Formats: sequence, structure tokens, C-alpha cells
Amino acid sequence: MITAGLTCHAQSFELADDFGVLANGAEVYHSGPPDTLQLITWLHLSNISGNTINVLMKKEEISMVPGTTSSICWGGYCYGTGMMVSTFPLTMPPGETEYGCFGHYGPGGGRGESVVRWTFFNESDPMDSISVTAHYSTYPLANENIPDPSGVLSFTGKVPANDQIMVSYSLQPGRQGRIELRNLAGKIISVSRTISLSGTISLSVMSLPSGIYFCTLMVDGKPIVTRKVPVCH
Repeated sequence: MITAGLTCHAQSFELADDFGVLANGAEVYHSGPPDTLQLITWLHLSNISGNTINVLMKKEEISMVPGTTSSICWGGYCYGTGMMVSTFPLTMPPGETEYGCFGHYGPGGGRGESVVRWTFFNESDPMDSISVTAHYSTYPLANENIPDPSGVLSFTGKVPANDQIMVSYSLQPGRQGRIELRNLAGKIISVSRTISLSGTISLSVMSLPSGIYFCTLMVDGKPIVTRKVPVCH
């Protein structure tokens, strides 16, 4: 007699962002003007199983505004826009959390909403996976009748920066925000004081190694726009 069995997959992963744990299949939202260099989904992946797992990251472009792009950064590697699955897995022991995983979206001047699903999976068992679906929206520039933009971010000082980054911002009345500076691995380097309305602040980079960093305007707890800034001493 042959007995048929059903194999069930225990969840090996937990996914979170800076605001807390995300359910498998959760949807997140990012927005900014079309001249934004990149909108970035910062994610933290944890191995909550009792086994060491080789983990890969993949993307699925569900719908894309013409001219826009998406790309994977995972395990210390950032891949070209044509790569749908990371080439190199990251080995994660039990209990380890990887903070350097993120998905890039390049608006390329396009306007509208694109949707990309980012998935992390066990190399030896692809069914053992967890994903998040990101919605990336770009709206017209400030002189083109923005209905209600949450905020604008720009650099007013020297770029590449040497000792400090001068950041100008503008928020809608009643909104509160902050400015975060991250490195290429997605780690927060510094966070500004709470900001509102408009103004200019400086972020010290004197102690940071030369390289590329990301400056993000957070409004009401959500990332609105991210701009890349080089630091060179």
C-alpha cells in the first residue's frame, strides 16, 4: 500500500523594515517626484529557523511605468537592472539578521505607479520564501500642479561632500518629518531632528569613509524621497 504524504513548509524567515515586522506578502508604498534618482525599499531579513540557510533574492516586475527600472542589492552585491535573481546566495546561520538587503527603483523621469515584488528564498528549497510587494509612485514636479506632495528634498552645499551635507527640505503644513543618512548596506548613519515646513540642515560626514550614501526624507513615518550623495575626503 502506498501512502501519500503532504509536506508543509515551516516559515524560516521574518521580514521587517524600520517600522516593524512585515507579514509575508505585505505591501509597502514609496513616492517622490520623477526627478528622484532612486526610491529604495529598505528591508531586514532574519533567519528564524534552526538551520543555516543559503538565501537568494529575486524580483518580479508586476507593472512598470515605461522607462523605469528596478534592481536587486543583496549579500553585498548590487546587480544590473536585467538580473531577476541574485547570482550569489548569502549564508545565514540560525538567528542572524541581514540589514543590507534592499530593492532599488529608478523613476527615470517617468510618472505613475510601478509595482515590484521582492522575494527572499532558500536556495535548496525555493518554496521556503518570504516576499513584500512595493508600490512606487512618482508625481509631477513642483511647477506642474502637484495635488498634495508630502515633501521635497535637495542638496544646497558642495557635492561630493567633504565635511558636511547641506540638505534643503520643504514639507506641507501640518506634516512632520526627519532626514536619515544611510550607507550602501542600508544602515542608518545619522538622523536629523524633527523638521516641519521648510528649511536647511547640515549632516556631518567628517568621520565617514569616502563613498556613496543615501539621504532619505521621512514624512509622518514614511520614506518620501531618497537621493544619492557622494562623500569624498
